[in-house]
Amino acid sequence: MTKDWLLPRLCGFFCLVPLASCSLISEAGPVKGKIHESPQPFALIAVKSPADIPSRGRTYGQAEIPPAQKGQGYSDKARARDSLQFVITDLSEQSPFTAGGEPFKYGPLEVPENGRVDFPYVGEIQVLDRSLSQISSDLAVKIKPVSKTAEVAVFRNGRTPRTANVIGEVKNPGPIPLERNGITSLDILAASGGPVRAEHLFSYTLRRGGHDYHFDYQGFRQSAFIVEEGDLLSVTTDFSNRFHVMGAINRPTTVPFPSPAPTLADALGAATGLDERRSDASGVFVFRKGNPGMVYTFNLKEPGIIPLVQRFPIQGEDIVYVTEAPLARWNRLLSQIFPSMLFDAAKAASRLGP
Repeated sequence: MTKDWLLPRLCGFFCLVPLASCSLISEAGPVKGKIHESPQPFALIAVKSPADIPSRGRTYGQAEIPPAQKGQGYSDKARARDSLQFVITDLSEQSPFTAGGEPFKYGPLEVPENGRVDFPYVGEIQVLDRSLSQISSDLAVKIKPVSKTAEVAVFRNGRTPRTANVIGEVKNPGPIPLERNGITSLDILAASGGPVRAEHLFSYTLRRGGHDYHFDYQGFRQSAFIVEEGDLLSVTTDFSNRFHVMGAINRPTTVPFPSPAPTLADALGAATGLDERRSDASGVFVFRKGNPGMVYTFNLKEPGIIPLVQRFPIQGEDIVYVTEAPLARWNRLLSQIFPSMLFDAAKAASRLGP
């Protein structure tokens, strides 16, 4: 017996392979024919002209503006826990405020919660929610019966800062001092360093007085409002701004929107394009949830389709699926079967000898 019998037997065996190929080929997903032919609970639309392109789904600009509760976040008016210094200048020797040629100083003292300060020789004065000039004027009126020559000045030595807080997916979360008048929602977002990625990938929630007010990125950008003490801005990922790329592509992945309004061209680019060895360019599909669901089909082998791919809008949670070419499936079958068969044949031939 010689090795000459091996070749015809191998050839005969290989001829049987196509008969079993359908059952032996593994599939990562549906092939183009099954999507087109099988009855499915979705509407199938072949995109061949601009008329087949759906309207853009999501429009941005959502905003719930919080009503003012405390007013401005910052004010020069005295508030509780401010530290005030009172200075009386009086050259009259009969004045109780004479201090050997030096100004009479009272304080610093902390403003109590009720805002009432007891001043020597004058009695109680109200300083809460009054500017420093107003406090000086009030004290000057009350001090006149004690000394007509006294001059009054009021200074702020210090105060507990009022703050708003920014938390979540920003570069520098934490409290933001409200150190001037007119600080807005955009100001505190900028002070926090802004979102860690593109701002359209996040939603924005402002908590004020126990209520939440919601914004998308454009609504937050276009609807700036005055921030108040105690406001809490939360920046969180908007998971509806992503899509999935699957099938015969170079890098199947879930992709955050590369822009606020991505297209199918963006989606294929995010997966670094079609796998030239495996993909069927005539079988590109976009699956979209709905009632009923929608499936949009594209044949990228037709040159006129490319401009439509650049215009077709991708919506959140879309699945972009590229089918596998029949030849690629056949090659995968051969790669699974032939190596082991050739190894067995060579092993048998070595035993037979020349």
